[in-house]
Amino acid sequence: MPRSVRAAVVLVLGAALLLAGCAVGPSLRPPIATRVDGPVLPAPAPETGVPGPAPSLLPPWVPVPTAPVGFADCTGELRATYGDELLGGRDVRFGCQSVPVGGRGGSSRAEVGVVQVTVGPLPPGGPVPVAVVGEAGGPTGGERAARLAATVPEALLVGTAFYGVDLRGTGNSEPVDCITPTTREALVDADPLAADPVALGPLRDAAATAARTCTQVLETALTDYRTEVDADDLEEVRTALGAERLHVVGVGDGAGVLAAWSRRHPSSVGRTVLDGVADPSATFSQRARERATAAREALTAFAADCSARPDCPLGPDPAGALTGILTNLRAAPLPGPLGRAITDGTATQVIVRGLGEPARWRDLAAAVASAGEGDPAGLLRLLAPSEADGGGFDAGVLLACNDSSERPTLDQVAVDAGQARAADPLFGAYFAHEALLCGSWPVPVETPAPGAVVGPPPLVVGTRGDPVTPLAGSERAATQLGSASLVTWLGAGHGAYPATPCVRDAVGGYLRDGTLPPQGLVCPP
Repeated sequence: MPRSVRAAVVLVLGAALLLAGCAVGPSLRPPIATRVDGPVLPAPAPETGVPGPAPSLLPPWVPVPTAPVGFADCTGELRATYGDELLGGRDVRFGCQSVPVGGRGGSSRAEVGVVQVTVGPLPPGGPVPVAVVGEAGGPTGGERAARLAATVPEALLVGTAFYGVDLRGTGNSEPVDCITPTTREALVDADPLAADPVALGPLRDAAATAARTCTQVLETALTDYRTEVDADDLEEVRTALGAERLHVVGVGDGAGVLAAWSRRHPSSVGRTVLDGVADPSATFSQRARERATAAREALTAFAADCSARPDCPLGPDPAGALTGILTNLRAAPLPGPLGRAITDGTATQVIVRGLGEPARWRDLAAAVASAGEGDPAGLLRLLAPSEADGGGFDAGVLLACNDSSERPTLDQVAVDAGQARAADPLFGAYFAHEALLCGSWPVPVETPAPGAVVGPPPLVVGTRGDPVTPLAGSERAATQLGSASLVTWLGAGHGAYPATPCVRDAVGGYLRDGTLPPQGLVCPP
């Protein structure tokens, strides 16, 4: 689905990280990470252990003088929405507010939803605010903040308040709804293996319809759904929170917004974690190939996770069973509600999204297995949140097309899809099709080139099996940022923090203690 937020280290710290199960730079240990909570994956070539910047380069971890005002208690509503399972049994409390933004730099006025998330009551002296920026086509900032409050070590939560920031057009930020349900279904159900102009025609036509209706509905606000505008919106949220320098965490689209914000507002930047940040300079073709490779690695991890359980519904060869079910759906789509045909395109969309969320791999396996038995209900249930009006699908398309000036022709996409399909028969063509979604959208007047940040050094975390923002793109983004420190996780899923002790220690040490890990830190799965 389209879619569409980075000196020296004492030897004692290095030893502590190694004891925590992390590999730093060159080592006498074998180049294969010991399996922790995923399959064994080969480590990338070791990097030289270059010390990170001194802690003094990072802004202090201090509370705002008084707790931000204007948040209405919404604990009951959001606890019911997220459920006890997501909140992990902690006393997670919520406050909700809408912050007026825009009106400068050419963007229209809007309201951005901000959710205050704490474990227990706010500290009497005011909290240390940490903004958590959500994604356009994925979890919102509010949901990401709730997940962190439920899972990060308790030491990070003491005196801290997370502030989930929903991007424009998502969640509580006036969710955009400009693509009709019929057109959404046409985009989702499209042939994932199409590799010639005729076969790609229905996808091209559906994309053109989406562009036309969104232009009619949004008018001059159409181009406001882009990373640069979201970055300026975040600056207004910082002002509303009363933080001189704002500490921030972002995943995927949110990490891209944080990178842009760091460049545009360096004097406002605190400690910055970019988890799964994409390379904004990558072409559609380059990104598609890297996503296909990462999706394959995530599928390997998913299959290993399923086969390790005695109740795996996909049998002893989950990857083979999944591929066979897709083949069967291609030959004979299943009847869905209101005459919809559930195709291999529908299933591929669900699978790619599901591979990015390891916490839901059991649900994904069950849904795919049920589809193999003729029941598509599980697939549709997993797909429903994003396909709903205002559910993030439309915002993801808007962000992807407004952030890129590329407009490949139908013939160019067909050639690229054919080459990608030859390299990866399962995922290659599917990811190459993203380039076709933007063919009828207005070309943005300006797409700023990425550059180095001049503020505090960010921490970039990349995941080897991330099918949404692959590791290769995060590595390039870290280089573009200049002063960033990179942590590599050899696991699978979209975003790494706080998946394993090694990742938790690296990010927690940066946020709470103001210490960047050494360059080249590699965490096992």
